[in-house]
Amino acid sequence: DFITAPEISQMFGEILGVYLINFWQKNIKTNFNLIELGPGSGTLLIDILRTGKINKNFLNAANIILIEKNKTLIKQQKINLENSNINKVNWFNNFNIKNKKPLIIFSNEFFDCFPIRQFYKKNIWYEKFVKYNKSQKIFSFFSEKVKNAKLLSKLKRFDISGIAEISNSRKKYFESICKLLKSSKGIFITIDYGYQIPPKQFTLQTISKHKKTHLLENIGNQDITAHVDFDELINIAKKNELKIDLFCNQRNFLIDFGLYERKRVLQKNKNKIISKKIELDYDRLINKYQMGEIFKVLIISCL
Repeated sequence: DFITAPEISQMFGEILGVYLINFWQKNIKTNFNLIELGPGSGTLLIDILRTGKINKNFLNAANIILIEKNKTLIKQQKINLENSNINKVNWFNNFNIKNKKPLIIFSNEFFDCFPIRQFYKKNIWYEKFVKYNKSQKIFSFFSEKVKNAKLLSKLKRFDISGIAEISNSRKKYFESICKLLKSSKGIFITIDYGYQIPPKQFTLQTISKHKKTHLLENIGNQDITAHVDFDELINIAKKNELKIDLFCNQRNFLIDFGLYERKRVLQKNKNKIISKKIELDYDRLINKYQMGEIFKVLIISCL
């Protein structure tokens, strides 16, 4: 229902690919697990592996694992990977890696899909709920006061904004990644729209056919997402004694690691129409009013 960065331009996956290859060459240099969380159509992986041809040792050492639950997407991934002559790929339903090979894990627009609880403060904290009227077949919102002392303590962090979106499942999933990373060594890169300072409005949104929709309309047939609390992820990583290699917006990451130079190479000897298309895609990835600032890049590692 919406277009992600890898679908916008091959440059996104190429820059990420170069970063991963350089990390492997400097810090791993042996067989490793190359893992993508929620690979969508497989476009990002295809771009990374195509970039990997600059270092055949990297490709030969990679044990490729895709973490995907959606059977329809798995079928699409298999078709796209076969068309790109990519073989020896393993699919897992859950993040449950048994071998102890070093890790290179990456994800794009993955953690925004986890369910959240919504809270707001009007002198006291309330939690929002959804109820269903069976006779009228209507969904609606209602609120209840928060009474749980442990939850109220957790909500203190959001007192200034007066708005909170908490995802327990996202926290647990990220914790499992951190624990595996600490035991097996390696790197994890996640890119998503999100924040470090809590926003003053709810971020939960639904999208259908590239347009924003109402949460309670067309239930089950539209994308539902919420912005990622990167401050929470960073704190979890620190508690697991992992190194925060980088936290910045998507614009800075892509430009710092060669997006402009890659754009110039792709535009070379192209006609005006193709060159303009590359320029527009470049702008969409880094423009602060599009994906440049709202998307964040978090890189954590253990060596």
